[in-house]
Amino acid sequence: MDSRTYYKADIIEALIPKKDSTKSSVYYAKILVEGHPPLKTNEVARELDGKAVWNKHFMLPIDMETQLEIKSKHNFNFQTWLPFSRQTQEIRLDFPSDDVLHYDASQRGYILVRLYRPEEPISEPISVGKSFSVLISQLDAFIQIVGVASQIHPFVNLAWQVVSSLYTIARDQLDRDKSIGELTDMMEGVYTFVDDIKSFPSRLASQEETIKKIMSQTIECMLFIQEYSGHGFCGRALNQQWASEQIQRFTRTFTMLKASLNTGVWVQIALTAHRMYEDVQSIAQTQTLAKLHPVDMDDPSRPTCLPQTRSDLLFSVLSWAVNPSSNQNVLWLHGPAGSGKSTVATTIANIIRDLGRLGAFVFFDRRMAARNDPAAVVRTIAFQLGEFDPRLGASISTVIKGTPSIRQSPLRQQFHKLLVQPLSESELAVWSQEGPVIVVIDALDECGHVGNREDLLSILALESVKLPPTLRIIVTSRTELDIQQALEAQKNICSTPIDINSPANDKDIHLYLSDRLQNIRSKNKYLSLPQEWPGHDVIDALAARAHGLFIWAYTAYRYVENALDLMYSTALESAGRWEDPAFSADFRDILGIVIAAKNPLTASTIDRLNEVASVSRTRPSLHTIQHLSCVFRGSTNEPIHVIHPSFEDFLTDRARCKRDEWFIDVYLSHQRLALQCISSLRANLKRNMCDLTLTRSGVVDVRILPEDVTYSCIFWIDHVCELEGTEESLSIVIYDLLVKHLLHWIETMSLLKKARHTIKLLMRLEDWSRSIQGRHQELCDLLADAVRFCQAFTAVIEQHPLLVYSSALPFSPTNSVLYQLFKDEISIPVVVGGFRDEWSPLLMDIPRPGGEVTSLSLSSDGSQLISTVARGCHVWDVISGELLIQGPKGDVAMTVFAPGGQLAASCLFSGSIVLWDTFSGQTIGQPLKRDQGAIYALAFSPDGTRLISGGQNCTIIMWNVQTASIILDLPATHTKTVLCLAFSPDGMRYASGSRDGAIRIWDAASGRMVLGPLHGHSGSVYSVAFTPDSTRVVSGTDDKHVCVWDIRSEGVSMPIKLRGHRSTVFSVAVSPDGRLIASASKDTTVRLWSLESGEELSLPRSPAQNACAKDATIRIWDIESVGSMGVTRKHKGLVSHLAFSQDGQRIVSGSLDRTVRVWDPITGQCLLGPLNLEQPVHSVALPADNVRILAADREGAVFAWDATTGMHLVATPADDPSNHSIVGPLSMERKWIVDSRTGTALTMLPTMSAVRSQASFGNCMVLGLANGGIVIVRFPDTPQLV
Repeated sequence: MDSRTYYKADIIEALIPKKDSTKSSVYYAKILVEGHPPLKTNEVARELDGKAVWNKHFMLPIDMETQLEIKSKHNFNFQTWLPFSRQTQEIRLDFPSDDVLHYDASQRGYILVRLYRPEEPISEPISVGKSFSVLISQLDAFIQIVGVASQIHPFVNLAWQVVSSLYTIARDQLDRDKSIGELTDMMEGVYTFVDDIKSFPSRLASQEETIKKIMSQTIECMLFIQEYSGHGFCGRALNQQWASEQIQRFTRTFTMLKASLNTGVWVQIALTAHRMYEDVQSIAQTQTLAKLHPVDMDDPSRPTCLPQTRSDLLFSVLSWAVNPSSNQNVLWLHGPAGSGKSTVATTIANIIRDLGRLGAFVFFDRRMAARNDPAAVVRTIAFQLGEFDPRLGASISTVIKGTPSIRQSPLRQQFHKLLVQPLSESELAVWSQEGPVIVVIDALDECGHVGNREDLLSILALESVKLPPTLRIIVTSRTELDIQQALEAQKNICSTPIDINSPANDKDIHLYLSDRLQNIRSKNKYLSLPQEWPGHDVIDALAARAHGLFIWAYTAYRYVENALDLMYSTALESAGRWEDPAFSADFRDILGIVIAAKNPLTASTIDRLNEVASVSRTRPSLHTIQHLSCVFRGSTNEPIHVIHPSFEDFLTDRARCKRDEWFIDVYLSHQRLALQCISSLRANLKRNMCDLTLTRSGVVDVRILPEDVTYSCIFWIDHVCELEGTEESLSIVIYDLLVKHLLHWIETMSLLKKARHTIKLLMRLEDWSRSIQGRHQELCDLLADAVRFCQAFTAVIEQHPLLVYSSALPFSPTNSVLYQLFKDEISIPVVVGGFRDEWSPLLMDIPRPGGEVTSLSLSSDGSQLISTVARGCHVWDVISGELLIQGPKGDVAMTVFAPGGQLAASCLFSGSIVLWDTFSGQTIGQPLKRDQGAIYALAFSPDGTRLISGGQNCTIIMWNVQTASIILDLPATHTKTVLCLAFSPDGMRYASGSRDGAIRIWDAASGRMVLGPLHGHSGSVYSVAFTPDSTRVVSGTDDKHVCVWDIRSEGVSMPIKLRGHRSTVFSVAVSPDGRLIASASKDTTVRLWSLESGEELSLPRSPAQNACAKDATIRIWDIESVGSMGVTRKHKGLVSHLAFSQDGQRIVSGSLDRTVRVWDPITGQCLLGPLNLEQPVHSVALPADNVRILAADREGAVFAWDATTGMHLVATPADDPSNHSIVGPLSMERKWIVDSRTGTALTMLPTMSAVRSQASFGNCMVLGLANGGIVIVRFPDTPQLV
């Protein structure tokens, strides 16, 4: 610091001229000293007496001219030179009355200052602006010293960037802050090391680690000051108390770093982080996060940029990442294959990791199927972010606990629940004050393929804007069309192409080749290569051939040849023993597996696959691989890779590789690997692969299966399906595998936590089996059945792998191919008489969605379903039945999806309408409200821009969804409550139905009624729906009829009435193809009708005759199925009681249908009955004498019958069944049947009608169902049950 003489000046007050004082404004004084940052008072308003008062003190140098300005926000400006005084005195400086200000003498104002006598020379006061100037100057000099070849260059560059940016935007503000001034003054002292390095450059190497820490701490400190000053990502100043403590911590760290430089002693110094981390992340939280099943992204061998290359590109990307002024939170770095994108991404990730700001790093590889699944990206990022910040990890863990199957949710739902929702919670609001956190996504083009990454691209393009600005995402990829179309036009995405033709890129390739080839020379000293080898001409030639591609330069470095194919040929020629036919065969076998494998395999796994397939080779794979280390990576226990995809391209193109010994036929490789996988499955699969015991708690500790088995299970179907048009022989092999091991494979997939994958895999295999020449019909039939088996029972099989045998198989339809094939499986339960004959039309039911369901709405893509109950609404996944999100709570009448599926509207009985986001559950804007009374009906227009509502006051209102304003609000024409509304598919009209029994058709533009009132119903109209061509309207009402109205002409004739329901028709719908009508009624049935003929097409769907209307269950149906709903009904009402005879040879049942029946527990046949009562049956018994049947009704009356003839006998109170009951060894615990004595689980019941009664004897259990069915299950004889 300089020693200079200063004097003190007080800016006391100013009298503002009257002409200007009429304006409402604030005033401030500004002092300009040459060579110093500007000084400024605070802004104050003019007081009543016309004065602006500051009383602000300044220290000014006596040897510098000083200019004083008074300014306001209304362009008032007065400038003068501040005089210097040797004595302490007050000086009044009058405003001029000249033409410049247009003030006369009576309006003149003044400024009053007090000047103090100069003191003795004192140290210059701390100036933040001056310290920043020094830091920038020192960093500028240091950049020149270290050069681009240093490992610390990116850190120096970034430190310069953040200091310069902050100096530009905040120096005036920070100059007034004493604590920041002291901190930057300390930093200025630390940076004197630059002068030392200038004088003694040799000291740089020994101090590099400490200097790197100084750069990292500088960057972190500047990010803190950025937020502290209100110029950061948060946009507002930080809490002062916490900020003061943080400033002290930074000051202490810089003090220690300076001491380390001065002493030359390297010590471990913990840097101060602006981000506030918890000390410990609980083990339980880590285990919860692991339930996301993230993809392993562990690859420490990923190459990084050489220190002297890519400096401009790295600087550009890193500067964007820490720049809060950019409103683009995603950067897409793209370029052609081989341009070095992945190397740049890895380098950026490593730099950011060193700075403590790498939230997640995910990278893809088309050769590793486990890593490149688009469905795993969001949960992998969420896992890594949760590990990075325990606060976020806790929030994500809460989501996982609340939605255990979140990883099966749609990708957009995962994004919102695992990222957007946790980061928007108030507990994590501090995130926005802690500077940037960066997520790096590398090689997006290798993530899946064009078809299956569409959802991921949509999220990155459209949903990433919902993330906090402090979370920055860097994406690299080739410029693939689908990626370009998704990302390029988005305002929040910064598109950054890599220019492979730029001079900078050409220079980098030259530098890269020079460095790598010099590395070869230094490693091969025995070759006596000259110092200048290989020479500038050779490097220039190689760089020219690279055409801007780093992958070519990398390959050239590895082989130092003139062309890629020649390089590979030379490498192979020199490495292999091609004169040996066995070596050539081994090479093709091994390379074929490596290239065709969906995931890289170890050498030992390749050997085991060869072994089980009886490949005649005695030499292990590693014997061949070790001769080809120049083109392979991997070992016995590490996956084998080829060095680059270009080598695969070379080997799989006969015209390029030119030799049969090297050519790899990919088709044959898939065929060979498919057969090897099948052989592995045949050799290893068996029942109970891991010697488990069936438990209700699922699988806890399971031994790890060998890699050849797990790979074969997961990928064998993928390899088979690569073989389009194959001959029938492979179909025979597959059929032979499945007839022996299908259930074993499903069990193993459950062990691998991939039970749900079986559905899609089997569907794909079924499609393949139907497309090949000479198709195998038995295989097609088995696969179709297997798909249905997995659809029906995956939810059960997921609970425990052994439930494949103890639950899914016994409860499969008796006529199904799969049941007939495996029904004689040893030691499985037997459902006496079979549970059902054919597959049920019920694909899935969703029980207990929160109460009685009052409305359902399906998203336009069919993937989600909203159910409305009295207390709110819920969004469900149609495929899995999982609850995705809960919508608005309250007295909700109905909810409808908007086209597109992300917006929904709920109408409340209170008379308001709520718009909400179906992914987050959050409401959008304020409720729509108009005096309609309770609202019962809503409908969106086909384009989603309009919403109509109807309710208690008989009016229909049309709303603009975007502006939340009313478009149409016409007088009521219905005379009673509006109950239903529907838009026509062309958006031109809408229909309404009311309690007044009338249907009206309206013009959507004018609100004018164009047809109606249409009278054809004798009761309230509950539902209306248009046909796809908008020519007909279907309605359902109180009068039990479904009506079809032709609305093409003004003179509407009477409707066609569809008769069959026995009670009110609450809902109607028309199929998208316009052929079918579906109707649901209070009579508990769903019926299908032909729109053209009006005929009912199938039996009514009635899964629970007595309780379906209000059983709070959502059901999803297969409308093409002809199967029965479940077990055959034995009673016409709920089975209220069951009992075994004392010898276990008979079962007696009683029902609410007032009958008693006797059954054979071996055959399931009815032996006697019905025996009739006048009241519903309460209890039954077969006493020890075996000659009577006893029953009691609900009134307590006791009855007796002859057990042989069924004749009535006289009953006494002692004959009450309760006096003759026996307790069997088996019982029901929720959905499980267990041995009550040992607690041993025997089976878990699949979806069926509710169990209302039960009894057991020995190894037999009988269940009475709510729908009148009786299920008898016999378990294998075991010592516990005999």
